[in-house]
Amino acid sequence: MSDVILQDDLTVFPHNKTGYRVQLTRGYLQYARTQGKPRERRVLLSDVVGCHCLRGRHASDSAAYFCIYAYPLRKKVISGDWTRHRVCTTFRVRTTDDHAENHARAEQWRIAIKCLLAGQTIGPQTALEARLLPPSPRLLILINPFGGQGKAQQIFRERVVSMLGEADISFNMVVTERSGHAHDLMRDLEVSEWNGVVVVSGDGLIYEVINGLMDRPDWEEAIKIPIGLIPGGTGNALCCSVNYLLDEPFESADQVLHSTFVLCKSVVSGSSYPMDLVSVQTKSSRIFSFLHISWGFISDIDIGSEKYRYLGDARFIVGLMQRLFDLRKYPGHVSYLPVKGVDGRALVHQITEKRKQREKLKQSLPRPRSLSKQNGEREDLRSMRPAQFTRSVSMMEGSLPRNLPPRSASVSQSYYSNLEPLTPGVDAAKEAALFNEQTDSGVPTSERMEENMANGHATVADIQASDWTEDETQASEVFSPYVNSPNALVSNTNSHRPQQHDHSNNSAANSQSGDSMDSAIDVSAMDLSTDIPTQATLPNPDSQTRRHGPSDTLLPPLGHPLPDGWVTIEGNFNLVMGLNVPHISTGFNMSPASNLDDGMMFLMYAMNTTRSEMSNISLKASQGRIGEVDQPGTDVVAVHAFRLEPRAEKGLITADGEVIEYGPLQAQVHHALARVLMWKPIEM
Repeated sequence: MSDVILQDDLTVFPHNKTGYRVQLTRGYLQYARTQGKPRERRVLLSDVVGCHCLRGRHASDSAAYFCIYAYPLRKKVISGDWTRHRVCTTFRVRTTDDHAENHARAEQWRIAIKCLLAGQTIGPQTALEARLLPPSPRLLILINPFGGQGKAQQIFRERVVSMLGEADISFNMVVTERSGHAHDLMRDLEVSEWNGVVVVSGDGLIYEVINGLMDRPDWEEAIKIPIGLIPGGTGNALCCSVNYLLDEPFESADQVLHSTFVLCKSVVSGSSYPMDLVSVQTKSSRIFSFLHISWGFISDIDIGSEKYRYLGDARFIVGLMQRLFDLRKYPGHVSYLPVKGVDGRALVHQITEKRKQREKLKQSLPRPRSLSKQNGEREDLRSMRPAQFTRSVSMMEGSLPRNLPPRSASVSQSYYSNLEPLTPGVDAAKEAALFNEQTDSGVPTSERMEENMANGHATVADIQASDWTEDETQASEVFSPYVNSPNALVSNTNSHRPQQHDHSNNSAANSQSGDSMDSAIDVSAMDLSTDIPTQATLPNPDSQTRRHGPSDTLLPPLGHPLPDGWVTIEGNFNLVMGLNVPHISTGFNMSPASNLDDGMMFLMYAMNTTRSEMSNISLKASQGRIGEVDQPGTDVVAVHAFRLEPRAEKGLITADGEVIEYGPLQAQVHHALARVLMWKPIEM
């Protein structure tokens, strides 16, 4: 009992006749029946993103309520895959007939839970006061409206905002208007005003963010701002890698749900993890990469499939088949500085085998039919979710409405207008009438809420209290849901839709970016004749040599002889990749042994490979089993730096999926420069 921080006899809404002994410890909240058959249930705090206090709508209800928002793992019946699902548990506090006293006690529960989620140390003797709570985190959300299938804004509005509200995370949303917009924002950003920058897009926007932060005189401090990830593009390689390293379900699960959970848990707990960056030098520029540098097969797939962006992730399959039909070889030299004492191929194989064993163990675990078992009892999960609140959040184009619709005197009536049924057969509208949210400053009035929104300084509670439909809203300024938001970023006032900014040259394909696929992909009917651009036709993302960033102490100037200890390979290459993280896209784990802060890259190359051999490499990569590839002319080497010297006149070289200057280049890993919103990866 010494580890119990709080303990009360409460009821669980809506079953207010059954009493429970509720106990809070540092790792979980536990509640057990005080009468009848003994039943004990636990809510792990590692699954919890937030806690709110509520109150009954009727003045005669003197009870107070607090709701816990959790996302525990469960196993699917047919596939056996594990995935997170939303479970909200609401406790009723009524120790006296005085609502103020009941609310004060509910607040103590809320404060204790939020302190534990934030990683603070509290005990049974701690005075649970609001001053213990850390300030509400503030995030800058960057959305590319045309990334992937053009659904990033919809994903954020419909899938992400509600969990941010549950976690009490404030944010400012900026919709990028052009290529390079995010780079310019990061170059001028007042980083001290933010707890993180969250990218709702693919890897291209992350590339802009990182290079914008590194293109500053104060780059050493600026690059430390943590970067959060919500998959909104077609690649999402860094997002996949983060979930893979945390052992979070991702490939077959709800990618947005799991990534938002990782984001919220990391922000609430103040967790971030270091990530290596790779300095890439070409003849005329220097950039920073976080994913991979690629020449040959993968670059051809990535850029050649841009015209099929409307297909989503399937575009990579189309590009893969295209390049297998027309497998190219590129003559050149590859030189590298190996990591002493590390056998890259053996390490990849070792990690691959450990991952396979871990997956087998997870698959063998039984599907939990109850949150707890006692005296042989089992209870279905559906009957153990007494309160599931769905917040009413409506925004259009990520902006605030200019003309507010008429609303009733009770703002909170619309606040819970989208309550899901708590139990089968219970009308949601009746349940919606039960609760208003009670904040520290009381229930917001409609006048105050409208004034906040009109000024562009709405709080999260204001947005969640709104119930506008999209046809009642109009495009407006950048959404800024917290008071005193930095004015420098409230500048996206363009009333016109931004122009598309991606690599695609197929306007017909782009116009279909929001459509779904109604039939199978007919590769034979597609244009597979993709010419390799010459250097003159390629965009140069950084025409001037970068002035800022760490010194590349391992690299002599391009064209100068390499020092002792380097290894050089000459031949006809099908594929060369310098890999910094595990995934290169959704479903392709090319470097399972990579970690974010291991201080090295894995250099993978394949020479004189046949179509059959390259098909095998691709298949193994899609299954996360690249460590099983053992073919002549292929190798995986752990390196600190490498140099690439193409001898072909034409070709594509990409960094993080972005085309860079074709020609000689060299790259060096810089340990733990950037930070990502995540907790410490599992140890393998």
